[in-house]
This record gives sequence, C-alpha cells and structure tokens, in this order.
Amino acid sequence: MRKGLLIRIFVVCLLCVPYASVGQHLAKIFGKVTDENELPIEAANIIVLQEDHIGTSTNEAGRYELLVPHDQKIVVQVSCIGYGEIQQEIVVAKGKRQQLDFTLKTEVITMADFQLSEKYSITDQDLKPINPKTLAHLPGVGQGVEALIKSGGLGVFSSNEMTSQYNVRGGNYDENLIYLNGIEVHRPLLIRSGNQEGLSFVNPDLVSAINFSPGGFDACYGDKMSSVLDVQYKVPARLGGSISASLLGATGHFEGISKDQKFSVLLGARYQSNAYVFNKMQTSGDYRPTFTDVQLLLNYRPSDKVEISLFGNYARNIYRFIPKERSATIGTINDAIKLTAYFEGQEVDAYQTVFSVFSVKHNINENHSIRYNLSYFFSLEKETFDILSEYFLADVNTSFGDDYGEEISSQAVGAELHHGRNFLAFHLCNGEIQGTHHLPKRNTLSWGVKVQGEFITDALTEWKIKDSADYTPAHFNIPGDSVALDDSIRIIDIYSYLKSDNALNSLRTSGFIQNKWTFGGDKHQFSLITGVRFTYWTFNNECLVMPRIRFVYQPQWKTKTSFYAAVGMYGQPPFYKEMRNSEGVLNKHIQSQQSYHFILGSDVLFKIAKRPFKFSGEIYYKFLDKLISYSLDNVRVIYSAENDARGYAYGLDVKLSGEIVHHLESWISMSIMKSMETFDGGKTYTPRPTDQRISFNLFFQDRVPKLPMLKAHINLVYATALPYSFPTKKTYDRRSTAYFRTDIGFSWQFMDEATRLSKYKTFNFIKAAYLTAEITNLFNYNNILSYTWISDLNNRYYAMPNYLSPRLFNVKIRFEF
Repeated sequence: MRKGLLIRIFVVCLLCVPYASVGQHLAKIFGKVTDENELPIEAANIIVLQEDHIGTSTNEAGRYELLVPHDQKIVVQVSCIGYGEIQQEIVVAKGKRQQLDFTLKTEVITMADFQLSEKYSITDQDLKPINPKTLAHLPGVGQGVEALIKSGGLGVFSSNEMTSQYNVRGGNYDENLIYLNGIEVHRPLLIRSGNQEGLSFVNPDLVSAINFSPGGFDACYGDKMSSVLDVQYKVPARLGGSISASLLGATGHFEGISKDQKFSVLLGARYQSNAYVFNKMQTSGDYRPTFTDVQLLLNYRPSDKVEISLFGNYARNIYRFIPKERSATIGTINDAIKLTAYFEGQEVDAYQTVFSVFSVKHNINENHSIRYNLSYFFSLEKETFDILSEYFLADVNTSFGDDYGEEISSQAVGAELHHGRNFLAFHLCNGEIQGTHHLPKRNTLSWGVKVQGEFITDALTEWKIKDSADYTPAHFNIPGDSVALDDSIRIIDIYSYLKSDNALNSLRTSGFIQNKWTFGGDKHQFSLITGVRFTYWTFNNECLVMPRIRFVYQPQWKTKTSFYAAVGMYGQPPFYKEMRNSEGVLNKHIQSQQSYHFILGSDVLFKIAKRPFKFSGEIYYKFLDKLISYSLDNVRVIYSAENDARGYAYGLDVKLSGEIVHHLESWISMSIMKSMETFDGGKTYTPRPTDQRISFNLFFQDRVPKLPMLKAHINLVYATALPYSFPTKKTYDRRSTAYFRTDIGFSWQFMDEATRLSKYKTFNFIKAAYLTAEITNLFNYNNILSYTWISDLNNRYYAMPNYLSPRLFNVKIRFEF
C-alpha cells in the first residue's frame, strides 16, 4: 500500500515539472497585504485586471505570490470584504521578482453588506450553517464531520469521544438524520462499541458545506425524531487534492474539472487504525483494527438545463481483538475493592457497506426544476467472538505501609463465557422524484415522493454463561466428595440467550409537499413555511401524516436579527433494530414513535472591535409518544420492541460564535435539558437514558504573536452525569460521573503559495503544507463510559467503571496541491 502511494506521489511530481519550468519565463510579484494597524489580512483577492485567469489570495500571514506577464504594463487590484479596493500599475521585467505591498482601509459595513460569510449569515432556512473550514483544526480522537457537530452543533450532547454518533435534545443515536447531497445515508446495525465503528460515513476532505438542525426542521427532511445533518460535497472548480497522515491513519483526495467545465471528478480515500488509542485503554490485549473507505463523485453537465451525478462508496471495517487482562479499583480510602480479570479467546468483527446514487436534475426553466434519484445501500455485517473471562474480587489494604494497595482477602471468584455468531445483511433500494417551483408573489412550492424496498436477513446466535447470576462465586463442595448427577451445582444456567433467524422484505413509501411564502416591506420581512409529510409501510400497514409549520420574522434593525417559531409532528417508523425483541422475534404490530416539537428561537449578528459575531438561542419542548423503550450497551441501542412508554424533553440551547482572532472562528455553547419517560401512563416519571442535564462546549483558536502561521486550537467539553440502571431494574435512576475533556492542538503552516521554496521547482505544485501536534484529554481525566456489575459473597453489587480514552499524543502532516 505504501509503495503504491509513493508511486502516485512521484507521478504527480513529474506531471507538475512542466508547470515549474513555465514559471521561469514569466515575471513574479510578491508581498504582503495589511490593514491600517499593520495587521495581516487573510483571504484578500489579488488579480491582474487585463488577465481574467491570473489571480490569487493571501494566506493567514497576509502574504501572496503571483506569476504575471512580463515587460508590459499591468494593473494589480486588491480587494477584501470589509475593506476598500485598491489598484496599482506596475511593469516587471522577464524573469524578475518584484515586491509589492498593499495597505487596505476598513470600510463601514452597511446592512446590505452585513452578511460577511455564510457562517455569519441570517436566513429563513431551518438548518444552520457550520463552517467546514474548522474541521482541519479541531483537535480530538475523532476527526470527522460528526466531531464538529458535537462541538459546534446547537443542542448536541456527547459523552463518548470514541464514536461519531451523538445525542440531540434527549434523543438516542438512531434518531438523527444524515443527508449527503440530498440523499439519506444509512449505517451498519450490529456495531456495539466505538472501537468497532471505525470511519464515519462523511469524508471531511470532500465537504463544501455543512448544515444542521436540532429540531423543528421542514417537511422535506425524512422520518427521524431528533435532528438533521445535511452535508454537501464539493463541485470542483480546478485541479487539486490533498494527502495527510497521522498516528491514527492516512487520507487522500483528488479533484478536477474538464476544460469545458462540464465534467468534474471528486475522489477520496481513507485508512484508519485506532490500535494506538486502544492499546492505551483499560483492557490490555492485542488490538488489530483496520478501517478503509473509498468515495467517488462524478458530475456531468451536458447543458444548462441538465445536471447528472454519480456517487459511489465502499467501506470495509475489520476489528480484531484478543483481550488479555484488566484491573480496576473502586471504593473509598477506607473501603477499597479491586477487580482483576483475565481473558482467553478473541473477537473478529467485519462490516462492509456499499452505497451508490445516480441523480439527474432537469432545470426546466429558471423557475421550475425536477430531480430524479436512484440509490442503493448494502451492508454485510459479521460478529464472531468466544471470550472466557475469569474474575477475582478482593479487598485492598488501605493502611499506609509497605503493603499499601495490596490484596488482602478474596471476596468473589467468578467466570463468564460469551459466545456470538451474528450475521446480518440488508439491501435498501430507493427511487425518488423531487420538484421545486418558484411561483408568483414570492412563493416557492416543493414536493417529493420516495419508494424504498428493504430486504433484510439475519442469523444471530449469542449467549452468555456465568458461574452464577452476575459473577456470584462458584458453588463449593468438600474436596473428595462425590456429586450426584442431578445435583443443582452441576446445572449450567445460561444468563442470556438470543437466537434469531429472520428474513424481512417490505416496502416503504414517503413523500412531502411544502410551500414557502415570503412577504413584507423595507422594514419587516416575514417567511411562512408550511408542509405535510406522509409515510406508509407495508410491514404493519401503518400510514402516518405529519404537518409542520415554521414562521420567521426579520426586522430590518441596525443589528441584524431574526426571530422564528416552529411547530410540527415528527414520526419515526421502526427499522429492523426497533422491531426485534430480546428473543429475536419481530413485532408485527409495532408502530412509529412520535415526537411533537415546539420551538422558539432567535439569531443576532453584531460586531465587537469590527469583528463579526453571531448569537443563536432556542427554547424547546418535545412531547414524546408511543416510545419504544431501550437500554444502552456502549453505542448499541437495545430496544424492547414494544411501544411501551411516553415522555417529554424540554430545554434551552445557546451559542455565541465569532472571530476573537481575525479570520479564526471560535465559539462557546451551553445546553440545559431535561428528558423523562413513563411506563405506567404518567403516574411516575424516570430519566431517559440520554437525560444529560447540562452540557458546555468551548472551541477557541489563536495565532502565536509574530508567528501568524502557527496557531493554537483548544476544544473543551463538560457535561453533567448521565443516568444508568441497576442490573435488576429497567429504569435509569442512578447517575454516573460528569464528563470532562480538554483537547489541544498546535498547527503550523510551513508551506503555501507565497512561502514555498522556489529553488525546489519540482514541489511548486504544493499549495499548502501543515504540521499539527495534538494532546487529547490534556488533564488525563478518567471519563466513565459504562459499568460492569460484580457481586461478592454477601450478594453486594459493585459497579466497576469502564473508562474512555486517556491522555494521548498525535502528530499529523498534510499537503494540499
């Protein structure tokens, strides 16, 4: 694999040699663009007015370098949003380099010009934009788009950095929609831990836009109860790409477009191995995970009226683990208990997915368009494991001395054998048509119909044998005595058993129609979005109709402000996991879970020291009906397969984002939430498994003084304790410990278009190069993921914590061309 990568790099270098030689016959200008305070201006545009194709932009240090025609008078123009434009005439001799610096003056921003960029805009859309540029600098174990949502998404909760999944306003992992270029994305079903999960679906190298809604979204989005993440991939405008590598894996991408601008290609490949992280975890052993992913997007535009795209994805995640040993000590300084466990056996898991989409968009005219989508998703999943665990529970000496911390007496000895042979395959085939129509009187009508065929087969066999219930010690008899064949101590009790052999073929039909009406005058702007969504499923013959409405008011104040309210019904028809009970039987009478959203929110744009800032806030209430109760096993959601609960969630989400440092976005957000459920018709309420009351996120970026190419990035997360349940109880009425984590990174851009070494002509194709060092979990805080329950001779239960990742160090290098 490494050899092939080196060959590709060598070929690219050879292809770029002619471009380097061409530069020897041109002139070159270079310099720095600053403001009145001599501070560098990033992303200033430098163009030659006589030549449409000659131009560049400044880097974070305000520097630029540009090849220009020689021995002729040219006009160089410099511009940047928020600053006055400037021009200068110049003549440069052939083969010469001439320095040309510019100072731009700040301009007063009028209301019409206030929307400096998409990340600081206010619109009447239901999804809020999140700046994808931050992805490259967000420190942490997870480097995907989902990590950015966890940090910057409104109302998002996460207490597990090992997974790309997240909770939104009291919902579980399965209640979040993900769209890629307008197509819903699915994920494997059998994954039970973040260790097995591997790469998330979205490739960060290919992303151009990220939009997110924590609730109250329009009818055009599908059938989940909590949130929508809508990701758009790039449409390339030039030839380019990137290569990166770290201690956790490597990525690469290529993008290009034809000369006639009609055909473009976007290709991305990723490889990840988290063995470095896993080997620092609580359970020692031989970890051999390998996660690979390839994605290809082809776009073709034969005319202005027709757009054709083809997307393909192949992912293969393999997780091999041979556990060896684990130990943990709990209790107080006066009463400590130590658990020691030894393991035999291994686990081998494999998940393969294929996803393809063919899409055609027909722009009938400037007001009417139709889009046709065909998609296919296939997942083949395998879990195989046989692991024998032998446990020893002992008192620990808490008296200070030479034997402090040593085991002094045994409280329990137990064993567990966990066997699994789980196989699942499912095929999803979709056909969809959507239409958009811009009507008179500022009305926009949109509609869509989708038909999905589902073909699922599974063969699950999984059981646990313990020496007695929950690790109680083995039976004792006097050595040498005979034991009768029918004696109870010879009986082997199976603690849990799952046998499933199902085949499910069904058809789902869904659709929507919605209208957006915009009205108002110079002082007030209003938008009213009304819509209805429907679903029908042949498995249980359930038809669901869900009305939704959203109202937006934008007064034309000096400080740009938006107020909005949303009310709607959000149904979630059960998928395969929700309908299968603990015995492997499918519930044919199960119904859709339902959530009713009531949301009030506001966005405000303002400036501090001429820097843009945005404040967003929402208060919400969700009534939850026909809930399918569940428990959590790491990241696996285990459903009861019954509509046996109802509940509610309410809370407040606020976020302040802005450029404390010029052209570097930072933010701070906080969420307060309460989510409860009842199993007895409302007589008693208990916390839902995701009832995380308070969450706080801080992401801050800064430049090192006098070294603007060196930046620091800090991501801090704090969340109050999640509930957990006692082994013999169904309700989650106990609280774990708070989640606290700080990740810090330092990135140095040591090469760009203005600073690359010109004497090495072969490497002039490299546009930028970054070196990043990260320390994750800076304070080495022991965050608890879950508990393993142990009982002693007196039948007292002990909760042994399962910890998440400790402090880790990571290094990354990235080249862009």
